[in-house]
Amino acid sequence: MAKFASPNKPVTSTILPPRKKLTTQLPPRKSISIPSTIINLEHAVEISSWIDRRSTTYDITEIPYEFKLLLRGSKDGFDSKTFHKLCDNIPGLIVVVKVENSNEILGGYNPLGWKSTNKGYTKTPDSFIFSLKNENMKESILSRVNDQSDAIFYGKDHGPWFFLFGHHVSHGPKKWYYKSNNAYQPRIRIAEGHFSINDYDVFQICK
Repeated sequence: MAKFASPNKPVTSTILPPRKKLTTQLPPRKSISIPSTIINLEHAVEISSWIDRRSTTYDITEIPYEFKLLLRGSKDGFDSKTFHKLCDNIPGLIVVVKVENSNEILGGYNPLGWKSTNKGYTKTPDSFIFSLKNENMKESILSRVNDQSDAIFYGKDHGPWFFLFGHHVSHGPKKWYYKSNNAYQPRIRIAEGHFSINDYDVFQICK
């Protein structure tokens, strides 16, 4: 139209540079790590799925909890006094122990937390104990509370105590105890009685 209107006038036009294909740079995915020398990320995913009572296990990329380390035995001490100082009155606690001279990892979940000021059993339908899979065990064992009235025990002379699984001051600093009972089913290990541990961790589970 410009050419027909003014045949002798030069026609000018804005020439745009060629389009460039841009590569979208996605933000880096937040790395998830578990501050433990006992359990790994796969274990944490399994425990998280048990807490939420899922029929399938979470994917590693969608784990909904942060495992906040409150106590490590080898760093903070194995006595019950230290345990209550660092872990009392905090809800949502995971305890894991590494059994001495083995690949065995045992633990439990207390949704209510512990108190040294009260003594006796407290009721909860959501606690559980477990044995995690390792080189010698293909699948983990989950043992949910069966008798809710005897789920968790409070007492200053006890460390973490799930009825007949846990630590008592009379056992010694690195001696724990397990006995199969009706409070939690099924059993999480074959051997019963006292056993020694290499280390143990206590985590608070945070969304």
